[in-house]
Amino acid sequence: MVITRHLRGWRVRGLSGSGRREIAGEIRTMSCPRTMGSVELIIGERSGGEAAAMNRRVGRPQGGPRGSTQQANALAEFLLTLTGGMTVRELAARYHVGKTLWGEYRSGQKIIPLELLKRLVQDHTRDERTRHLQTETAARLHAAAVEGARQAPAPMVPQPTSPATAPASAEPAAARARPAANPDQAPAGRHRPRPLILVAGGAAIAVFAVLGLLLGPGVLGRDEVFAVGPGGHGIFRWDGSDATGWTKIGDGAKRLYSGPAGLFATGTDDRFYKYEGRPGRWSLIGESGSDFAVSGAHVYRLATDSQSVDVWNGQGTSWTRIGGPAVRLYSGEPGLFATSPEDGWIFRYSGRPFDWKGVGTAGASFALTDRHLYGLTPELTAVNRWLADDPAAPWPPWAYAVGPAAELHGGPAGLFSTDPSRERLRVLTEPAPGVAAQSWQDIGAAGAEVAVGRGAVYVLTKDRSQILRWSPGSGTWQRIGGPAQTLTAG
Repeated sequence: MVITRHLRGWRVRGLSGSGRREIAGEIRTMSCPRTMGSVELIIGERSGGEAAAMNRRVGRPQGGPRGSTQQANALAEFLLTLTGGMTVRELAARYHVGKTLWGEYRSGQKIIPLELLKRLVQDHTRDERTRHLQTETAARLHAAAVEGARQAPAPMVPQPTSPATAPASAEPAAARARPAANPDQAPAGRHRPRPLILVAGGAAIAVFAVLGLLLGPGVLGRDEVFAVGPGGHGIFRWDGSDATGWTKIGDGAKRLYSGPAGLFATGTDDRFYKYEGRPGRWSLIGESGSDFAVSGAHVYRLATDSQSVDVWNGQGTSWTRIGGPAVRLYSGEPGLFATSPEDGWIFRYSGRPFDWKGVGTAGASFALTDRHLYGLTPELTAVNRWLADDPAAPWPPWAYAVGPAAELHGGPAGLFSTDPSRERLRVLTEPAPGVAAQSWQDIGAAGAEVAVGRGAVYVLTKDRSQILRWSPGSGTWQRIGGPAQTLTAG
């Protein structure tokens, strides 16, 4: 796997002896061991004071608060005092939050996430007693700003006075589909349900909702949910109704994988099979692997020895190698990603064999939704979102999204996580009006497995006796089956 990592920005942090210092300077190319190819790093040295002084010389003075409420302005004043010795460029480089957001946080136009605010207090207050008082003050000001934003009246939006001034599309610009990065990657934006229909041995995607009325329940507008019975005996498909609506479609499996390309299974013989759309009809398509992933119209395999990544050619048992060693594969509508065994970095596959781009450093967990890649920091203290389309983002191109978690689970229905105790399951919610940060919402007990579909999340309880479904629309749980060994949804 020949890969070049481009570290954009002026500086990176490194270790020297027993202490930490900032390094900056010219770009040179270093040879990286094993299969990581060449790596471009900014090398040469400057002291932390010199680097900070250089950044301050190019920074612009911060203006006064411009928040929509007095509470937001009070929080902005506190934040500005706390970070007064740093420019937005320095803050962006240190905390991996964009410069624009830092400007909005310090001006009161957006409310800084509480976890990030507490981290700033920890980093900028040396005395323990003062740090405790500052943390309490920060929490109080943040709570007041959030409450003020909720009570503030919504701004009036002027309506167009003439049809000629109306936009060409009534759809919000952010929701319009963007060109995909490669032909097999689904565009971001609004998504309609996409059931899998097998026609003459091939897979076709139906896009007209009216077919749901003709094909019956569970075919369109619902997730495709599959489970393996206890002990690996029997593969079952849920029809979308209740706990009795399961149909046996196979004799047994160890693990299931599903997506737009279809349903796949690791058999009891460890070989890899594809479901042909009719009960009992399965085709052998490959040998065993240490991991598999379904992304778009393709299915990928990480070799048993983890030394290569392959893509199925679509017929028989033919596979093509597209990359070198990896630890794990992650897939979804944003594409295929893999983590490196060398340093834990995560790479994105471009769609061309052996063309992978490093997009981030190591993380404890990664997950993809219908639009975004999220990563959990190694310390489990924060979840960051990959800024795929922001060339101005600092390196690494990630922004803070939400606070601590233990494990991430993603899919078209959203981002879910277990809490730090691993006992509760949460969903990532959209921010309240005037609040920049998203937050975790507790939705119920965690389970042995979690599968995120197009419209709901499915949990196999810890004792594997029940399969439960939670829908963001209803906010309620429904028992749909069980017991089971494993499950998948897509």
